[in-house]
Amino acid sequence: MISRIQNLPVAVRHSLIYASALALSKGLALIMVPVSTHFLTPEDYGRLDVLQTLADLLSIVIGMGLAETLFRFAGSADNDAERKQASANIFGLALCLGALALIIGQLLAGTISQWLPGNVAELEARLILASLSMVGTILVPLAWLRMQGSAWTYFFGTAGRVALQVAVAVPLLFMGFGVTGVLSATLLSAVILCLWLIRAQWRDTGISFEFSRFKTYSVYGGPLIFVGISGFILGSFDRWILADAVGTAEMAQYALAAKFGLITAVLIQPFDLWWHPRRFSMVKEPQGTERCARVASVGVVMAIGSALIVAATGPTLVRWLTPQTYHDSIQYIPWLATLAAVHNANGNLGFGAMSENTTLRPALIDGMAAGIALAGYLILIPQYHAWGAIAATSLALSLRLIVTYRISQQALQLPYRLRRLLLTSAIGLACLSLMPADPISLATVMQSLGLLVLFSLSAILLGLVPLPERSITLLARFTGR
Repeated sequence: MISRIQNLPVAVRHSLIYASALALSKGLALIMVPVSTHFLTPEDYGRLDVLQTLADLLSIVIGMGLAETLFRFAGSADNDAERKQASANIFGLALCLGALALIIGQLLAGTISQWLPGNVAELEARLILASLSMVGTILVPLAWLRMQGSAWTYFFGTAGRVALQVAVAVPLLFMGFGVTGVLSATLLSAVILCLWLIRAQWRDTGISFEFSRFKTYSVYGGPLIFVGISGFILGSFDRWILADAVGTAEMAQYALAAKFGLITAVLIQPFDLWWHPRRFSMVKEPQGTERCARVASVGVVMAIGSALIVAATGPTLVRWLTPQTYHDSIQYIPWLATLAAVHNANGNLGFGAMSENTTLRPALIDGMAAGIALAGYLILIPQYHAWGAIAATSLALSLRLIVTYRISQQALQLPYRLRRLLLTSAIGLACLSLMPADPISLATVMQSLGLLVLFSLSAILLGLVPLPERSITLLARFTGR
């Protein structure tokens, strides 16, 4: 079995390892859903989600686009020595930002806890802020491992952290520590992973503090903070407005649906983990633009397919894993999965804008999209609640995708098969609208499988998904070509 895996192409082999890491991590995290919903009331669960959305926001600021900066400057370096030097300096910048974030976060913890909705305790704010200070010192070494093709080391780091987090959180929940127990487990696992990664990075590239380089990296990575903040508004801020408008108990239904909807991103992430660090070097190769366009198109198809899988399985998982009081979340899952697919497509089709020496244009585009979404939330959520949030996000993400594609093509012309992509996307949306959400039965299983097969065949027949030579021959015989 191992020898067969080793004989696979590097892209497939590494994607499988990344997929295994994600499957194990998310599988362990999935264990926390029935445990946490059993020991936490909807109000507590909503408060925990508020803290997690705070983590989403601050991790963007503290991380400062360091992983993408590493891909851009280390990935385009001319030799291995320069590649390691860039990595050492970007990691040094990450350590400086982490130390600053730890000091500021603890000084402001009391104020932040009072500002957040949901009656967040100061201790809870301190725990989450301490965990967040290590974002950069975790992200940069993990990104370096991906660049180096050290897929197994990445596997043990990411999966090990989640395993430790769950192993600590579950008994703390049983002992009645509630939200504080979950956040304590998060902090402990982050500290251990951070120390391990610092040691690994030191041994591989060293750590440098050439402040003259920091300016160059900041010019590229700085605007990504605004990209990330815009992404936070588009992906998480709606829950804060919901919590304020309808209370944390009702917001918890939407928050749980969002967790299942984001499984779409998890399913496509193994591909992203392999592809994103390699885009900048592949485009320089012979026929690089054609290859980049083909691979990005595969990513878009995989994102839509992942959304269909989540829409097919999410309702059943909610019924199996959560109490009856959480089952209202089922109605939102297909649409939140679709929004996750649109967000991922934006990343795949926006490579051109990311290939420039600054990320100012992506920041402006995302900022405008966030402004549209925010206006929509303020207008629609008080009246339509969760459906208002979905409508506002859908409008903003769709407009962002269109503008990002056009701007990216101006920066770097890639030969996408646009008409085929649009047709495949339309088929995917049609399949999604027909996906059943009723309790599991033979009829719902057959309908779901039929829609998944229909979408897969459409992507294959339109030539967007490559097949091995043997499969192509069999398909040609079957279709009479």
